[in-house]
Amino acid sequence: MFKNSINIFVVYALIVVLAGCDKVDKNPQPGFYQVSQAPIDHGVFSARGDFLAFVSQNQIFVADAKGDGVVAQFTLSDTPVIDIAMSADKRLLAASYMTYVVVWDLVKQEELGQFKVVGESEYAKTSKVAIYDNPMTLLVGMTDGSVNVIDFKNRLTKRVKHHDARVSFLTLGPQRQLLLSAGHDGLVNISDARTLQPKFEHKLSKRVTSFSYNLEQNLLFISDALNEQWVLKPFSAQGNSIKLSYRERFRWFRASAISPDGDYLATGSSKFWWTLWNVRTGQEIDAFAIQAVTSTAMILDMHIDRANKLVTLSSDGIVEYWEINTLINSPD
Repeated sequence: MFKNSINIFVVYALIVVLAGCDKVDKNPQPGFYQVSQAPIDHGVFSARGDFLAFVSQNQIFVADAKGDGVVAQFTLSDTPVIDIAMSADKRLLAASYMTYVVVWDLVKQEELGQFKVVGESEYAKTSKVAIYDNPMTLLVGMTDGSVNVIDFKNRLTKRVKHHDARVSFLTLGPQRQLLLSAGHDGLVNISDARTLQPKFEHKLSKRVTSFSYNLEQNLLFISDALNEQWVLKPFSAQGNSIKLSYRERFRWFRASAISPDGDYLATGSSKFWWTLWNVRTGQEIDAFAIQAVTSTAMILDMHIDRANKLVTLSSDGIVEYWEINTLINSPD
């Protein structure tokens, strides 16, 4: 097992050189565990990063992010899952399929129901899901660019079409006052969650591949499929947009997270490493290789807590912890 891991990292080092990345370091303080022995299709952290949900081998699992085991497990239908989401209070879990969403109660560990959703186009399918409790609210993005907001308390469904293509990112901001979305049309939209009227828009030339925000610090990170990666201040009068700086002609960003203090940005690539950035300058601080057991390993989700501890979840089912304060102060 350990010999195979060493061989894999030798191959990875060669790939990094060929890819043009200057250097990729290992975690100086190894802290990781394998939450799943089988590959993971979808995986997300809870809002605080203390729990995670993932899909593997036709089942959906909810586990403690610190390695204390699985707390809930549900068998899925044979239809492929499109996306999954967990409520911030860790009471609800949702999985979207082509034309419907299934919701589970994680406290009672039972299915609450299946909910059919449609878009503006009769051919639209689901592409993104988000769920909230107290009161229960479901957001469903569609392949035609429309967004469904399902308010179960008031038995009300609202639909808006802010995008011209697949919705790839979808969430509510703090206190549920804002609706944030991004799509394959390159548009990033922030709208009033009640009226669904736009309050901020930014257009990229290519589809949005990564999206994260920290509205407490008025920061929004977006990247496209080529060479536009921006840290924006959507509600600042000065604007002050920061473009990420690197030597390569382009980079592909899959996952991202902004630290609560607004100082650091972590981005996951399409391969086995992640990069740490200075938010204020857009300069790269360093790049780090994740633990991996396959050549196709990549980060599915990442989260930074208030102590500047980053946690990553890979497609190999490995959860790994990184001390950002240690990484930035470690000698070269």
